[in-house]
Amino acid sequence: MGTNPPEQAALERICQWLTDREGTPRPWNALEMLQLALHYCDVPGLYAMLRDSAAEGRGGNRSQGMALRLAAERLNSALPRQLLPVNRAASRAQQLRRFAHLQNEAMAAISSAYEARGRSAETDSAGLGSLEALRRIAKAANSSLDVNETCDFTADAIVSVMDVDECSVWILDETTNRLVLRSTTGLNRDQIGQAGLQIGEGISGSAAELGRSIAVRDAWADPRFKVLPALDEEIYRSLLAVPVVLANPARLLGVLSIRSRIHRDFPSQEIEFVETAAEQLATALWNATLYQQTDERLRQRNNELTTLQRISQNLTSRLEYTEVLSTIAEQAAAILNADKAAIFQLDESAGDLSIVAAHKLSARYRSLRLQLGEGVAGRVAERRAPLIVEDALSDQRLRVSRELIEAEGYRSMICVPLMFRGSVIGVISVYSVAVGEFVEEELRIIASFADQAAIAMANARLYEQSLRGLHRNELLLRELHHRVKNNLQTVASLLNLQSRRTRSPEVASVLALSAGRIAGMAAVHDLLSAQEDEAATAIEIVNKMAEIASSDASATGMSVQISVDGDRVEIDEDRATVFALVVNELIWNAMGHGFDVGLKGRIGVRIEVDADMIKTSVRDNGCGLPANFELGRDSGLGLTIVQQLVESDLGGHFSLRNDAGCVAAVTFPLPRRAGNRPIPVLGSEREQSTAPA
Repeated sequence: MGTNPPEQAALERICQWLTDREGTPRPWNALEMLQLALHYCDVPGLYAMLRDSAAEGRGGNRSQGMALRLAAERLNSALPRQLLPVNRAASRAQQLRRFAHLQNEAMAAISSAYEARGRSAETDSAGLGSLEALRRIAKAANSSLDVNETCDFTADAIVSVMDVDECSVWILDETTNRLVLRSTTGLNRDQIGQAGLQIGEGISGSAAELGRSIAVRDAWADPRFKVLPALDEEIYRSLLAVPVVLANPARLLGVLSIRSRIHRDFPSQEIEFVETAAEQLATALWNATLYQQTDERLRQRNNELTTLQRISQNLTSRLEYTEVLSTIAEQAAAILNADKAAIFQLDESAGDLSIVAAHKLSARYRSLRLQLGEGVAGRVAERRAPLIVEDALSDQRLRVSRELIEAEGYRSMICVPLMFRGSVIGVISVYSVAVGEFVEEELRIIASFADQAAIAMANARLYEQSLRGLHRNELLLRELHHRVKNNLQTVASLLNLQSRRTRSPEVASVLALSAGRIAGMAAVHDLLSAQEDEAATAIEIVNKMAEIASSDASATGMSVQISVDGDRVEIDEDRATVFALVVNELIWNAMGHGFDVGLKGRIGVRIEVDADMIKTSVRDNGCGLPANFELGRDSGLGLTIVQQLVESDLGGHFSLRNDAGCVAAVTFPLPRRAGNRPIPVLGSEREQSTAPA
């Protein structure tokens, strides 16, 4: 399959880059070329073209090992930068697989070019062996991110190709600046991770310090040789030490140490081979380092998110403002493993900041007030940008005196704004007793925490304002209840007084009935206001109405006994008032129209709950309804009011019938709570209340 002109030009550039052939010399952009090569690494024509390019440039003093080393150097030099932006493990693995394929095929093509040009059989055999070893090392380096596995594989491959007895890999520990034994084919393996050399110490340490290979025929006679008795290295004589150096960026990662039991020299071809292997190993070690750093960053980020989620849940579970502020101060110090913390709140009217909560700060420090733009906290609030103070004693931005800083004992601090809906509501300051304790990464963490803290503060303030408003409304409502009840009672008293003074029995009856109605309303009003958050029960409402009716009947000389029994069921406030008016009207209607003069009357009120319906009956033992009585046609004002209230306000049904007296029946749906759930019956037992007159 042919290639188009742009692709053909790209393939030629790749071949020139890998074989160092360029018509007009210019510096190569390693990252750009590696990206181009990775893009075309699956094009079969690339490697045939590369073989031809290597064959054309084979002349001169460049050996097969030098050609292979040049190509490997150029491929490996840009690999870390190619992988650095890749955060996902899957994407990194895919990049490494493509790189391994490119490297293996490129090495095979270059080696094939030298083989085709007629090298000697011995040289070809050595070259092919070296190539195979390098390919194996490259495959291991680019397919595994386990450092120990890669080191073991590299040491085994070198021993299998060279006429040597031992190969060991020493890795640089940057924290101690020591070369630590990581892998060996012939030394004491118990010393892996234990034995070490300082940079410049011994032959291997000297190679690391100088940054070049050192070959010694008689290691024991060399003054640089450092004896490590626990390694069991007495049987070895010759030694080759090759630094493992990453090309770009230039970085020492370790040393390859090759030993022989007999005295021998190390020809240039062998040194070139080990140096190429060292470059492959450097790439593998750096890839593993990048992967571990990425993995560590992901784990750290996951831990941060988990911590922030836990803290957020902790904050949002609290609504009391001072408790929320105290929790924020404690958690701000804890999340950065710091020593102290303060929460500054912005007073927009005064334009200043004051500490409203603190963790392990003195009362004197808590009394600080800062204007916007004043000190570090004032600057952060004014500019809406975080700040880090590495040394509080020398930072001129702090307004706090040196004496107070020393008294508090902190040296560094980090300060971030608290933002809610685009406005600054305060500042979080976190303090450490150490100098230069905080870094940019911690700034990101505390900034994320500040977002959660600002929301929690705003919610707590709204909750506090709502509580104050609710308390104020409760006081107003109680005053309103009190005034309404007093006014109703005054009107009822005036009507009762007027009924006793009138000479007309008919007028007295009407006035007494009106007074009873109003007194009933006042009583229900008082009952509901006394219940506060609890709903009144139907039994309580009827008992109250019966008590008032009995008292008023006794005052007018009537002889009536009222009894109440039934199920205890709650009635919501809206229906309770209407229900009370209905029951009150029916009791007064029975007393006013149901009994002949001189008859000792009995009135019974019964409440039952059946299939989500409340059934209330008012029964008297009076003379009953007149013949041919029709509710809609023959009702007076009282019964008309009852019918309208029951049907319109309670959504129920009202009826009258004769049954050894008159029975008034009111049926309406059981009140329902949130989610359309019926209010439960509080008990199946009967409550009996008798109010004699």
